Amino acid sequence: MERALVIGGSGMLAETCHWLEKQGYEVYVVGRTTSKMAKLLENSQNIIPLYTDYRDVNDFKQKINQTFDWSLVVAWIHNVPENPMKVLLDVLFNQKSTCDFYHVLGSSSNLNTIKEKLKTPKNCTYHQVQLGFILETGYSRWLTNQEISKGVIEAFKLKQPTYIVGQLEPWDQRP
Repeated sequence: MERALVIGGSGMLAETCHWLEKQGYEVYVVGRTTSKMAKLLENSQNIIPLYTDYRDVNDFKQKINQTFDWSLVVAWIHNVPENPMKVLLDVLFNQKSTCDFYHVLGSSSNLNTIKEKLKTPKNCTYHQVQLGFILETGYSRWLTNQEISKGVIEAFKLKQPTYIVGQLEPWDQRP
């Protein structure tokens, strides 16, 4: 069975987790909020909660450092001083098999700078999913959780190095 690790899956990526489950993945979800996790686990068979806050890097590493390899990783990790991304990459470096790594990033992220700074393992195919906004008649708004999940799923299907959900321009009209 293929195993997916989703960091941020109990919130905005919940629908992504359910979709992965329907595709046959055993889905491990990192989350710190028990109420969100409980809602995610309703009616699911192959979603396994990993209760941790990724800012607690020791506990985070213990939770994601499983005895098996991840075939798919989705990471919505904010830039914090504790550097959980380094912890995640260290775990992936120690894998024997390949994985697809989808890094979910905010609208103001500089994708090239992030890609240059990250030292991704050779056994991982690195993808960036950048979240934008929606410009509607006369106003703009941020993406809904459903739109974000649909966009991440589309990124899985297309397997492009970079995928933008919503739009990033015109920048001065973002919410």
